[in-house]
Amino acid sequence: MEEEARKRKERLAELRKRKLGANADDARTSAEAEKSLAFRSYTPNDEKLKESVNIATPDDITDTVESETKDLAKIAIAQAAEKDNEEVDLFNLAPKKPNWDLKRDVEKKLHKLDRRTQRAILELIRVRLQESGDTEGMAEVIASAEKQAKLEAEYDD
Repeated sequence: MEEEARKRKERLAELRKRKLGANADDARTSAEAEKSLAFRSYTPNDEKLKESVNIATPDDITDTVESETKDLAKIAIAQAAEKDNEEVDLFNLAPKKPNWDLKRDVEKKLHKLDRRTQRAILELIRVRLQESGDTEGMAEVIASAEKQAKLEAEYDD
């Protein structure tokens, strides 16, 4: 198992050398050595770190959020002004069907009127049947009217 791990490490080192060039190990260690730590809000307590660390001062810090976002407000105001200057297309504001709200408001009233109309028609039929004296036909009409009233009641619920 240890031998397999060692072989794997060797293969990885060879791949690293091919990828980075011949001096991969030397470049990696020298790059780490050349890097100097810069703490912005921490002062190290260790004496060795104090000697090798450059403590950042406010003058050293150039990239701040305020400096990056300083112009964003001006840009946003300019874009808003451009949008205000553009003419509004009235065809885009108008609904596709101009009477959709009328249909919505009148639909309930029409539903009530339909029920009243059906009842009035049934009453007229009853009156005509009574005048003609056809009692058998009248019983059928009354039964159908009751069925119709039940269906309407179920439909309303």
